[in-house]
Amino acid sequence: MEIVKQFTELCRGTVEKAGYNLVRVSWSNSELCLYIDREGGITLDDCETVTRLVEPIIEANDAVLGDNYNLGVSSVGIDGKDWN
Repeated sequence: MEIVKQFTELCRGTVEKAGYNLVRVSWSNSELCLYIDREGGITLDDCETVTRLVEPIIEANDAVLGDNYNLGVSSVGIDGKDWN
């Protein structure tokens, strides 16, 4: 999906500079969700940090998302460790 590719490219550098891996980006039901991971796992504070970092990027490029969308940042969770 074009939105997923676009926001993956836009956010990857910022997320990685902060010490996280951007594992996946999804777009479904007007929710853009970034899944992150790093050595030692992810905490709620990590998700909040990444949200603050990517919010300006998302907002500057949100015309393709429409008027009403949600931004989520989450850990990959246990099952996500096997995502390709």
